[in-house]
Amino acid sequence: MQIIVVGILLTIFGVLAMYSVSIYESFRLTVGLENLEPSNYFYFLRQMQSLIIGLIVAIIAYKIPLRFIQEYRNIIFIFVVLFQLLVFTPIGIELQGSKGWLYIQGLGTVQPAELFKLGFVIFLSGWFVRKKKELSSIPGFIAFLIVAGVFSVIFLAIPDLGTLMVIGPVALIMYWYAGGKIKYVLGLLFVGLFLGYTIGMQFDYIRVRFEYFFDPSVDEDARGIGWQTQQALTAIGGGGFLGAGYGKGLQKFGYIPEAQSDFVFAAFSEEVGFLGNSILLTLYFLLSYFFLKNLRYVKNEYFRVLGVGIISLIMIQAFVNIGVNVNILPLTGITLPFVSYGGTALMINFVQIVLLYKIITEKT
Repeated sequence: MQIIVVGILLTIFGVLAMYSVSIYESFRLTVGLENLEPSNYFYFLRQMQSLIIGLIVAIIAYKIPLRFIQEYRNIIFIFVVLFQLLVFTPIGIELQGSKGWLYIQGLGTVQPAELFKLGFVIFLSGWFVRKKKELSSIPGFIAFLIVAGVFSVIFLAIPDLGTLMVIGPVALIMYWYAGGKIKYVLGLLFVGLFLGYTIGMQFDYIRVRFEYFFDPSVDEDARGIGWQTQQALTAIGGGGFLGAGYGKGLQKFGYIPEAQSDFVFAAFSEEVGFLGNSILLTLYFLLSYFFLKNLRYVKNEYFRVLGVGIISLIMIQAFVNIGVNVNILPLTGITLPFVSYGGTALMINFVQIVLLYKIITEKT
């Protein structure tokens, strides 16, 4: 039950953040739309709708036996791969140089990468268990590289470096936990960083992000690519220890682009300060702690690997998002779990919490 409680608290934190920091972006969006009245709460209300839908999906996920997921993991993965490939069809939408969204009539915009991440973990868990005796050998490691590399091509083609920055480390953690050698993990991590940088430099919108991250002088006045980062740091620093007070942040008023999404951590930091951020980070830590503490009681090896993959997804995505906000990582477009605006992401977060809870309570 502890995992569910932490999930609820993270969701409440996200609701409070969304209500406050999305005001300006909501008004700016709705004032330009003919069929909508200008509103300060467009994103907040949409997020609340997503929350309700997410709860319904989570209840359905709770009713589905874990054995069903294990038995039909390959079919589930085929579905999410095909769904992801729809970004290359006419319903795919390109934003900021990345074609990673779908527009589905009646549903609006959907980000299939969020579904892919979970589907990839579900599939990879079964593959690791099936290949357990081979993972520590060179042939087994090469087979893992091939499997991971094949699906990485999809996100290189989009291109979506942010998703690769999440599923890459998650796959390595799962590989190590399932029986792979740590020296292979560390070696591949360094090679992956090098390849990610080299390949990323071939795309204009990624290249400028890397260039600014390694050399801020390319945008010394912070009027271009550096604007978002500098305003985020201003917001975080301006929050001090206790913050300016709920609703009293200034950077959310057009200074931080996408304050409701990629940079919600920075925008809300100005209001809740170091203390509020500490509470958020503690919640993420507790989620991981409560799950891993009970993991040893889970008998089914597939469910153990699956659980490690899911908790890694949440924690690494949180690390990448916050890392971008505090400028220790280049801009990626990755959202903050349970907090950032996004219907698909919130729905998947709820499903992840349910799966973690079922894994440690059923102990099958």
